[in-house]
Amino acid sequence: MRPARSVSRFLLASRRGDDDRGSALQVDGGRVGEIAPKAQALGTTVEVRDLFYNVPARRKFLRAERTELGHIEDWLRQLALARPDVELRVSHNGKPLRRYKPDGQNALFSGDRLTETLGEEFLAHALQVDRTAFASEGGAPLRLSGWIAQPAYSRASADQQFLYVNGRAVRDRSVAHAVKQAYADVLFHGRQPAYVLFLEVDPRRVDVNVHPAKHEVRFRDARLIHDFVYRTLQTVLAETRAGAEAGVAAPDRAQSDVTQA
Repeated sequence: MRPARSVSRFLLASRRGDDDRGSALQVDGGRVGEIAPKAQALGTTVEVRDLFYNVPARRKFLRAERTELGHIEDWLRQLALARPDVELRVSHNGKPLRRYKPDGQNALFSGDRLTETLGEEFLAHALQVDRTAFASEGGAPLRLSGWIAQPAYSRASADQQFLYVNGRAVRDRSVAHAVKQAYADVLFHGRQPAYVLFLEVDPRRVDVNVHPAKHEVRFRDARLIHDFVYRTLQTVLAETRAGAEAGVAAPDRAQSDVTQA
């Protein structure tokens, strides 16, 4: 897939806090201009105009404007969940569309960004996850953090499933299977769990170059990762059910040891 800058009139402008003025880079149909000074508010602005103006054969395959805008919003939602400390503003045809307000470095665990992106109902059913596993071979620890929804909040589709590996949004069948397996006994058949999960892995143990768009990764210890995710989520769900039955709050933090099979 061609990047937007090669099939549009693309402008990137940015200014840091200690700069007197900003800088801008214009790219028209892949032709890169010179970096020039520009009046710019603090932060970065990305502007895309006349998409596929130079590739008319591709432009005719664009779907309805609302559909294409929905794809953009989905992508921005991924970014918003990954960086709650960064403010994002979206405009369409010159009109403000959405604003994700900054909420601090650890804001994901306050739930404010979750409400903005996934809604109040998700937050009302969300269970916090933050677990660390120490591999037996003495390597860097694994960490899984984020939120999973209680079984009472399930979806007909996988539209609220977000996985990040070392901060990058990815899709991974092994992790998806581990999540599904953890919910197997508590979710009706055909329903999908909702979650926002951040997996931290030693960068040397994961290959990020297996997909042209970096949407997939390959774990060197795939079985270890699968079992860690499965056991972590199964434990969180079990603790929550036990806590509800006993009328007490379930713990939300723990550490565990994982031995590679």
